[in-house]
Amino acid sequence: MLTLFGCGVTAEERVTPPATPTPTELLEMASQRLAETPTVHFVLEVEGETFVDPLANMLLVRAEGDLQRPDRVRTAFQIEVIGRLISMHLVSVGDKAWMTNLLTGEWGDAPLEFTYRPGIIFSARDGMGPVMERVQDVERLEDEDISGRSAYHVRATVAQSIVRPLTYNTIKGSPITIDFWIDRETQALLRARISEPPVADRPQPAVWTLDFSHHGEAVSIDPPV
Repeated sequence: MLTLFGCGVTAEERVTPPATPTPTELLEMASQRLAETPTVHFVLEVEGETFVDPLANMLLVRAEGDLQRPDRVRTAFQIEVIGRLISMHLVSVGDKAWMTNLLTGEWGDAPLEFTYRPGIIFSARDGMGPVMERVQDVERLEDEDISGRSAYHVRATVAQSIVRPLTYNTIKGSPITIDFWIDRETQALLRARISEPPVADRPQPAVWTLDFSHHGEAVSIDPPV
């Protein structure tokens, strides 16, 4: 009887299940995973006013493209200019950038007034990874499904100065809320949503939603001309 009682619990049953990471640990893991990712596909959807030129004539609506470390980016933009929706393309390699002409669609050097560069997402100083490590008031919400992947949902707040470079200084106010969705299996960042607080002089608060996919898949980004 004693022998049978002693064998009643298997070794597998005695193993302590791994602890669930804290919300802060989830962000740290996702930040590290992003830092180790050589390429990623992104889609940016913009709500509210986000102008990408100093004269506030070019309203950013959407961007989609690929990032390749250390300094290559290929992006297709949807820009609203004087009420008209226009598509354009941008390729940047290092400090050099090329863009399609708004009227002819032909490639040429990117104009100086168009200074927004999506490559900031991969920046080791001001990109999405460092932002995840500088947030406050971190909390975990219910898990969600993002593009067929089970994801942790983490919400936090951040100072405007921290997201200023990432959002081309278009997200303003305090505090700014950021939601992160992190793949439960791979710790890859699947989605980030940056929302500015509503204020009296900005009736349409800006919201940036960034979706990430194809982490680490091979891409080829070369100068177009």
